[in-house]
Amino acid sequence: MTTKTKENTMNKIIEYMSVIMATVGTLAMVGAVGSIEIDKYLQGASMALLGIVSYILALYAQELYKEDK
Repeated sequence: MTTKTKENTMNKIIEYMSVIMATVGTLAMVGAVGSIEIDKYLQGASMALLGIVSYILALYAQELYKEDK
């Protein structure tokens, strides 16, 4: 493998990680709303925290992808 191919592979991994983390964040936020609706506040809070962390990681992955380009 050449250096160019390794860089392209790493860029694709970072791009896919960004999409996956944003999807996980969205699903966690939807789950948090559902948990709060049925009065499971601890579960809702933990899912909201998971969603926030997933969004932060998605933004970080986007910044890494932007710097590599």
